[in-house]
Amino acid sequence: MGEVMAVKERISEFTQTYRKPLILYAISFVLIYAALHVQFEAWGQLNFLVWSQLGLNIAVGVLAFMGAFLPFVFFKRFWPYIVLIGAIIYTAMVIYPMAGYTMAVVTGILAGVLGAAYAMYKLWPAIEGLMPTTFGSSRWAKKADLEAKDLLSSEGIKLGSWNDPKDDYATHKLAYSGPRHLLTVAPTRAGKGVSAIIPNLLTYPGSALVIDPKGENALITAKARKAMGQEVMIVDPWGITDKALDMPKARFNPMDWLVEGDPDLSENAMLLADALVMPNERGDPYWDNEARALIYGLLMHLATEQEEVGNRNLGRLREILTLPPRDRNNPRETNEDDFDEVLANMVSNVHNKQVQSAAHRIKQKADKERSGVFSTAQSHTHFLESPRIIDALSKTDFSFDAMKNGHLTIYLILPADRLNTFGRWLRLMIQQAITQTARNITTQPKYPVLFLLDEMPALGHLKMVEQAYGLMAGFGMQLWGITQDLSQLKRIYGDGWETFVSNSGVLQYFGSRDQMTAEYFSKLCGVTTVWNVSTAISTVFGGNNSNSETKAQGQRSLAFADELMTLRSDQQILLVENAYPIKGIKTPWFNDPALKAKGVNLHEEK
Repeated sequence: MGEVMAVKERISEFTQTYRKPLILYAISFVLIYAALHVQFEAWGQLNFLVWSQLGLNIAVGVLAFMGAFLPFVFFKRFWPYIVLIGAIIYTAMVIYPMAGYTMAVVTGILAGVLGAAYAMYKLWPAIEGLMPTTFGSSRWAKKADLEAKDLLSSEGIKLGSWNDPKDDYATHKLAYSGPRHLLTVAPTRAGKGVSAIIPNLLTYPGSALVIDPKGENALITAKARKAMGQEVMIVDPWGITDKALDMPKARFNPMDWLVEGDPDLSENAMLLADALVMPNERGDPYWDNEARALIYGLLMHLATEQEEVGNRNLGRLREILTLPPRDRNNPRETNEDDFDEVLANMVSNVHNKQVQSAAHRIKQKADKERSGVFSTAQSHTHFLESPRIIDALSKTDFSFDAMKNGHLTIYLILPADRLNTFGRWLRLMIQQAITQTARNITTQPKYPVLFLLDEMPALGHLKMVEQAYGLMAGFGMQLWGITQDLSQLKRIYGDGWETFVSNSGVLQYFGSRDQMTAEYFSKLCGVTTVWNVSTAISTVFGGNNSNSETKAQGQRSLAFADELMTLRSDQQILLVENAYPIKGIKTPWFNDPALKAKGVNLHEEK
C-alpha cells in the first residue's frame, strides 16, 4: 500500500509540475490529427473542402486559445515557440487558397510536430525523474545540479569545464567556492599542472604557497601573480628559475621561529624536530622517537644558549650532531668541539629545564644505545650536508604570518629527482607554514590561504597536514593535495589515509592505472538502476517463431573501474560534497585566451 501511495504522489507531482507542456502536447496532437484527417479524406475522394475547412477552423481556434489564455499560463521562455506555431498556422491559412490543400496540410503537420517536440523536450526531465531508483539513484550531474551547488560561478577554485549534453554540448566553466579542502588524483603527464594548478595561480586573488617540483609553475605564473599585487617569494635552492625570472631568490630560516621567552618555544621546537624526522613505518619507532627527542633538545639549546646567538640555524644543528665524542683514553683532555662539551653546556643551563632534561636523557643511555640514537638522528639530518639547502635555510626573507594578509605567494621549488633526498626540507617549510597560519585566528582573510601541495606523498607522514585536513577547514586556509594515486596515501598514512578523502569538499580524478584507485572512485560514484531487457525466441510446431521480451530492473555502477582507468585524455571526474558526480573536461590554461594572455608560454618562447 505504501508503494502504491508513493507512486500516486509522484504522478500527482508530475502532472502538477508539467501541466503546461502537457497542454501544449495535447494541442499539438489536435493539429496533427486534424491535418492528417483532412489529407486521408482527400485521398479517399471525399469532400476535401469540408475537411480542410474543418482543419483550418481547428487551427484558428487553437491560435485564439494561445493568444487569449497561454500568455497567462506559460513562462516567458515559451513565447518563441508559441509565436513560431502561430506563424505556421497563419501561413497555412494563407497558403491554402494559393497552393492548395497539400501545402496547407503539410504546414499543419509541421506545426504539430514542432509543438510536440518542444513539449517532449520540456517533459523529458520529468520522465527521467520517474525512472526507477530501486537499486540505486546515482547519475551524472546536470546543469540544474551544478547551478544548485553554485559550481557555475566565476568565483573560487577553477575546476575545468563541463559540456551540457542537453544544449549541444555547450561549455560551462566550473569553480568551487566552498571552504573545504581539495584532493586531486593525477598520474604523471595527466595535465594536473596545465589544467588545475596553473589556471588557479593565474586567477586566485588570495595568498598561496606552492610546492613546485619542476619550477614550471613559478616560470609561468610568478610574473602574473606579481602583476595581481602579490609579493612573490621564490625559494629555489637549485636556481632553476634564476635565468628566466628577474626575481631574487628568497631564503627562510626555520629557527628564527624559536624565540627565547616565547611561551610556545618548546612546542615549536617539537614541531621542527617532528618535521626533520620522517618516520619509518616498517621499522622500530623507538629509534625515530629517541632521535626526535635528541634533535628537540639541541634545537632548544641553540635557541637559548647565548654563545650560539650567531649560529642559530640548522647547519649548526647538523654540525653538533656530527661532532666526535670525547676521547675516552684521555679524559683530562677537553675539546670544546666534542659533543660531550655540548652536553655539559646543556646540563649547566639552569634557566631552561627542557634543555637540561634532553641532555640527561642522552647521557643516561648506554654507549651502544646512545650510538644508535645518534646514528638515527644523523640519518634524518643528512640532507643538511647540501650547501644549497644550508644556504636556503641560512636567513629569513619573509614571514608565513603575512600570508593571511592576502598578498603573499611563495613558491617552494625542489626538482623532482631530489624529492626523496630533500623531502625533509619541504616538510620543514609546510609544517611551519600551516602551523603559523592556523594559529593566527585573529586575522580572517577575504580569500583563504591556498596551499597547493603537489606531490604531497613526498612529504612523508606529516601529522600537521593530516590534522589540517581533518580539523582546519575554515581556519583561513585551504589545502589542495595532489597525489599520483590513492595507494601512495595508503602506504604513507596507513589506516588514516581516508581522512584526506572524507574531509575534501572536492575530489578530482584525472584517471589512473592503479587498480585500487579506480575501484575506490567507482564506489564513490555510486550505483544506478537500469532496465535489463532479455529476448527469447522459440520455434513452435509448424516452423513459426515466437518472440518474447522481458524487462527487469537491475543495478550497475555509474562508472566501472575499467571505464575510469580508460578515461579520455581530456576527461576528468569531479566529486563535490553533497552533489552528483560530474563528468568534466580538463581545460589547459593555454586554451583559454584570458589565461594565455597572463601566463608565460615556455614552449612559445623557446
